[in-house]
Amino acid sequence: MRDQLSSEGNLLASILDRLIDDDPEVTHEPVQYRMLNIRQVKASVIRDLENLLNTRRHIDPPPIEFAELNRSVLTYGIEDFTALNSRSLAVQKFLRQDIERTIARFEPRLRNVKLQLEPDKQGHGIRFKINAMLVIEPEKEPVQFDTFFDPNRGEYVISR
Repeated sequence: MRDQLSSEGNLLASILDRLIDDDPEVTHEPVQYRMLNIRQVKASVIRDLENLLNTRRHIDPPPIEFAELNRSVLTYGIEDFTALNSRSLAVQKFLRQDIERTIARFEPRLRNVKLQLEPDKQGHGIRFKINAMLVIEPEKEPVQFDTFFDPNRGEYVISR
C-alpha cells in the first residue's frame, strides 16, 4: 500500500471519495483531485463514520454457516436502540460493544477501536469518544472523535 502516498505526501483518496463528483461537467480531472492530505482523510473518515452510525441494521446476525454476510451491506450500520433506556448501564454496554464491532467491521482505516462513554452534562443524549489508530500506509496516527447521539433526532454527530 505504499503507493497510496504520493511524492507530495498526499494520500490516495478512498474509492468513495474518488467516485464523488463535485463537478460533473468536467470530464477529465487532474490526478491531484484523487489525492488527499491527512486533514482531508480525517474529514473523509468522519463523514463515513457518521454514515455508518446513522444507518440502522434491520436484520439479526446471519446464521454461522453464512458468516461471510457479516461484512455485507445486509449488516451495515448499528442496532436501533432508540426505544431502549439509554441511561441503563446494560444498554450503554451493548451500545459501546455494537459500535466498536461495527466500526471494526466496516471502517478499515481505523484499528484498535475503543469507545469511551462520557457523561452528558445536559442530559439530553449520549456522548462518547471514539479512540482508534488511523492507518494510512505507511503511516499510523492515533485519532479521537467526539461523538454525540441526539435521541430526539435519532442522529449521531461527530465533532470536526
